[in-house]
Amino acid sequence: MYIIYQIFYVIYVLFYMLVFLFKGRKRQGIAMRFGAYPQEIENALSTKRNIWLHAVSVGEVMAAKPLADRIKKDLSQYTIVISTVTETGNALAKKIMPKDSSVIYLPLDFSFAVGRVLRLVNPAAFIIMETEIWPNLIRALHKNGVPIILSNGRISQKSYKWYRLTKPLLKNILNCMTGFFMGTEEDAGRIISLGADRQKVIVAGNIKFDSAGFDIDKARKESVIELLGLKDNKLIVAGSTHPGEEEILLDVYKNLKHKHNDISLLIAPRHIERAGEIAETIKCYGFTPVKMFGLTHKPAAANPVFILDAIGELKLFYSIAWVVFTGGSLVKHGGQNMIEPAFFGKPVIFGPHVFNFKDVACALMDKKAAITVKDKNSLLEAIEKLYKDRAFYEETGKNAKDTVLANQGSAAKTIEQLKLLLQY
Repeated sequence: MYIIYQIFYVIYVLFYMLVFLFKGRKRQGIAMRFGAYPQEIENALSTKRNIWLHAVSVGEVMAAKPLADRIKKDLSQYTIVISTVTETGNALAKKIMPKDSSVIYLPLDFSFAVGRVLRLVNPAAFIIMETEIWPNLIRALHKNGVPIILSNGRISQKSYKWYRLTKPLLKNILNCMTGFFMGTEEDAGRIISLGADRQKVIVAGNIKFDSAGFDIDKARKESVIELLGLKDNKLIVAGSTHPGEEEILLDVYKNLKHKHNDISLLIAPRHIERAGEIAETIKCYGFTPVKMFGLTHKPAAANPVFILDAIGELKLFYSIAWVVFTGGSLVKHGGQNMIEPAFFGKPVIFGPHVFNFKDVACALMDKKAAITVKDKNSLLEAIEKLYKDRAFYEETGKNAKDTVLANQGSAAKTIEQLKLLLQY
């Protein structure tokens, strides 16, 4: 089974590289993916005692933030190495992780690349955010006696079906791992059924509740409010939107503006490279698109709709929002993180397709801390109700904040286990 994995992985990488060549794209960090790092990174890695955190992309990097902060505070003799797969995740990690962290790209799961990076990093422990299973890397870490922890583990129904097909291989890999901190009882049951030792599995909750737990500098918020002319306006933030949702949002916004001139809209696409496409869509609805990146003075344009085209800034805009819609939920994507706006006490609205955040959505809905909508009309009705009913607005926002605070603690559980493993 392991040989089959090796063969399929080689085919996958070759196909992956051909696609990028065909599209004429240059993937950043490609040399790092083969284990070749700039000299300054090699020097930094080889002279420190490291704890290695792996986070695939933006969402996982944000989830890793509270772990990194606690390592910095409670295990200060170690330096953090954080690896990502995506360029956006890499850029965000450089921005939000502790200043002395080393940010690298995860090596491809080839023995030669993994071996070289492992010798270079020489980690005291390895923490995987969510469920990233790389057989060669995990086997090499285990062989070298490195504790391997899965943090914020979750297994969707779709992923579970695929994992079951590879259970003989997966069971051997899971046996190499030291601890599994799963988000829910359901996630815990699934990883145990795939071969994880029941004694190593802990239901720790969703660490993304912890990652929401810091506020934004007040002066910074005030400067953005002034820049956008929002002092007397209610800002709707549509976070992490996907194709097909912007048109719905703009249609709803157009209806709202006919009745309420004190409402503004900011659209933050899940993929910022779509900013130009969204700007054209905004024009079709009679508004003026205003991109946030590089904006230094209050826009003079009439009827602006703001576009957040910068990485790592969404939390700031959630903090100054009046109401937040979380994207990927009116289309069948599975939803996006609704914990961050809830932490700031904002009424959160999302569509019916939130299967990637089912536990979070249920927690918010159970506490009357969010509103679920099914289409354009119900989205309009929800925003109108929040506008007209002040008591309902304030209660929904307060419930959202309280729900986030009540579900925090996953990061602390992970760090306590890490201390035991490192005999700290």
